Amino acid sequence: MNESELYNEHYNNFGKMNILDNKVMKDKLYDISNMVVEDREMLNILKMATKVSKVDTTVLILGETGVGKEGIAKYIHCNSNRKNNPFITINCGAIPENLIESELFGYESGAFTGANKGGKMGLFQLAHGGTIFLDEVGELPLEVQVKLLRVLQEHQIERVGSINSIKVDLRVVAATNKNLIELIEKNKFREDLYYRLSVFPIEIPPLRERKDDIVPLINYFLKDINDQYGFVSSFSEEAIKCLCEYSWPGNVRELRNIIERSIVMNGNTIIQRKDLPECINGFEVEQEFIFGINNFSIKGCSLKEFTQKIEFEIIEDAVERYGNIRMAAKALGIDPSTLIRKRNKNIKRHDE
Repeated sequence: MNESELYNEHYNNFGKMNILDNKVMKDKLYDISNMVVEDREMLNILKMATKVSKVDTTVLILGETGVGKEGIAKYIHCNSNRKNNPFITINCGAIPENLIESELFGYESGAFTGANKGGKMGLFQLAHGGTIFLDEVGELPLEVQVKLLRVLQEHQIERVGSINSIKVDLRVVAATNKNLIELIEKNKFREDLYYRLSVFPIEIPPLRERKDDIVPLINYFLKDINDQYGFVSSFSEEAIKCLCEYSWPGNVRELRNIIERSIVMNGNTIIQRKDLPECINGFEVEQEFIFGINNFSIKGCSLKEFTQKIEFEIIEDAVERYGNIRMAAKALGIDPSTLIRKRNKNIKRHDE
C-alpha cells in the first residue's frame, strides 16, 4: 500500500483526519499578503506566525471555536521548510478514546482483536517530514498524553503492541479552545506536556474583538461562495451593518455559514437585512449595558463565590430585560446554549 492509499484509509475510516494536499497548499498561497486580515492584533499574530514558521519549535494555538486556529496552523506549515511534506490534521476529541492511541501511533499485527494483518501506520508516522496539527489537544486521554510527551522530548513513537521505538521527524502544532491551566488543576491535563506544547503560544482573539476583519471576510466569503455556486449575490449596506453589529459567538466559521446560507436562500439578488437569518436579524439589542454591583459585599465570601453571584445576577438581569434567551445571549456576547447552561447551573447553586 502506497502513502496515498494509507492516507485514504485513515480518512475513510473516520472522516476526522485531513491530509492536506501540498498542491492545494501552494495554490492557496498562504502568504501574509494573501491572508484576509485587517485587524491590527491579527496582523501582529500573522507576523509572529511567520517568525515561528522558520524554526521547528512546538506551537500551541489558543482561541474560541471557529476563530481560525487551523488556518494559522496551515499558515505556519506553508511558510516553513516542511511545506512540501504532509500536513495532517486530527481532531483529538472526535476519535473514540479506545481508538485514538492506535490512530496516532499505529499498531502491530495482532495487537488487539480485529487488528489488520501486518499492522497499521499511525498518523505520526504519516506526518514524517511534515507537520501534524492536533486540534482540541485538551481532549486527549492522560495515557495518550504520556506518549505525546515522549514524541516531543525524544522524537520517537512506539506502536501499540510493540516494544520497538520508531524515529519520527515532524513538527507538532496543537490547538485548544479550553483553559489548559484549569484542566491541569483538575488533573485532566499533564503539566509537563503543557509546558512542552506551549513553547510558542499564539492566542487568536474572537471575531467580536476584530471588527476590522468582518467586512473583508464578508467580501472574501461572498466571492468564494458565489464562485462555488455560480451566483452573483451581494449584500446591501444595511445587511452588512447588521452583520458587523452581531457578536458572532461561532466566530469566523459562523460568519461563513451565515453568508453561505443567505446566498443559497436568496440566489442572484442583493441580500437585504430582512433576508438574514432570524438569529442575526432580530430585535435591536444594546451592545453593552450597565449593571450595578453596589448591593454586593465581598465580606465573608471567596472571590469564586462573589464571581458566581455576580454572574447569576447579570444573566438574570439580561433575561428579564430582553425577554428571551436568544436576545439576552446576544447582549451578553455568548451563545444561547452557553447562557442556558450557565443559568441552570447558577439557579441550582442559588437554590442550595
